[in-house]
Amino acid sequence: MKLNLKIPPVAQGVVTLILIWLFDRYLPIYRISFIYQRVVACSLIGIGGIIGLSGILAFIKLRTTVDPRYPDKASQLVVIGIYKYSRNPMYLGILLLLTGVAAYLGALSNIVVVLFFVIFINKYQIVPEEISLQQKFGESYTQYAQNVRRWL
Repeated sequence: MKLNLKIPPVAQGVVTLILIWLFDRYLPIYRISFIYQRVVACSLIGIGGIIGLSGILAFIKLRTTVDPRYPDKASQLVVIGIYKYSRNPMYLGILLLLTGVAAYLGALSNIVVVLFFVIFINKYQIVPEEISLQQKFGESYTQYAQNVRRWL
């Protein structure tokens, strides 16, 4: 558990992006292509950017920390805007962006890298955050977590 909340999620996304490129270039497993592949890829990237940015803006609006490595520094539980639909829109945004890049490049091996990102961020970022938020906000967080999905 040494990695819990240590690596900034943006850094995790950048590392995953680099891994997608490396896998696509040096270890591509079965290339896929389909009609409107670039449109789908660019749409995923754009939607991911919008979702991630809306999550950041909700934190800024409520004047609480945006740095997810320190959930104990949160001044309040953010449940407005996009947070009514996803408990982790910033991570969802990164995921959609990575999925869009993987789709754009077209190697099936890229999806394996994206799945690794989901597993890693769930284990070392989201679960520790949830534990910390539960401790800090108690019943308010419990109710929120019961009503809003972790990803989407």
